[in-house]
Amino acid sequence: MKELARGPRLSNGELDDRLRDFRDNRVGILLCIIFTMTNRECSLAEAREIVINSIAWIDQRDAFLQEQEAVLEEFIERHVDRIESIQQTMSPDGTQATVHMKSRD
Repeated sequence: MKELARGPRLSNGELDDRLRDFRDNRVGILLCIIFTMTNRECSLAEAREIVINSIAWIDQRDAFLQEQEAVLEEFIERHVDRIESIQQTMSPDGTQATVHMKSRD
């Protein structure tokens, strides 16, 4: 997927078409995010926003965000004794959580 994404940077329309093609061929949303991050040379958070707001994936946006929230909650529950702090940043693009783990001595 990364090799394919390293081609020329796709325009917004071309990226939408590619994401639609990927979805039609059963490529999951996470691989679409990796493709977008590599092709656009952007952060994971930026690529995620591009993909979940794309024409190809907008119908799955809420479900994907809920799933991410559930995974984060499960991670926190399992590792609560190893977590030093959790920082949440709210922006117009959404809320981002950063988990800082205690150092292992």
